[in-house]
Amino acid sequence: METYSSRTRLDQDGGRDTGQLGEQPLGTLVSEFLEQGKHLLRAEFTLARTEMRSEAKKAAAGGGMLAAGGVVLFLGAMALVAFLVIALAEVMPLWGSALLVTVLLLAAGAGIAMVGAKRLKAVHAPRKTIQTLKEDSQWASTTMRSAKSQMHGHA
Repeated sequence: METYSSRTRLDQDGGRDTGQLGEQPLGTLVSEFLEQGKHLLRAEFTLARTEMRSEAKKAAAGGGMLAAGGVVLFLGAMALVAFLVIALAEVMPLWGSALLVTVLLLAAGAGIAMVGAKRLKAVHAPRKTIQTLKEDSQWASTTMRSAKSQMHGHA
């Protein structure tokens, strides 16, 4: 039987485990944990910022299309209403020509607005960030449980 100084032993893979983690003071473990958490938080914020920029560009494009649709609808209504009502009044009653022009303008405006609304629906929450935050939370819980069990086991 072989003896090791300072509780050194072989782990399952044949590598040496010096038991160093268990011998570190709790303050050092907590300090390392907090430092790793800080680095992880910075990485998460960077990922969230990148995802949010991407989604903001999609939202801006959809919102721009929606606004453009509204402007086109308004300008088209002003110009076309006057022209078509006058032109159609030659072949039908004035009220009938005004009604027909109104229905056509509403249909065109609704179509443009629906395209913009579809683009806005394509904007999503930062899925990657949410997933990695869940993983980070699990890692932090596991690490703290491990540190607590080591603290209680060596007290």
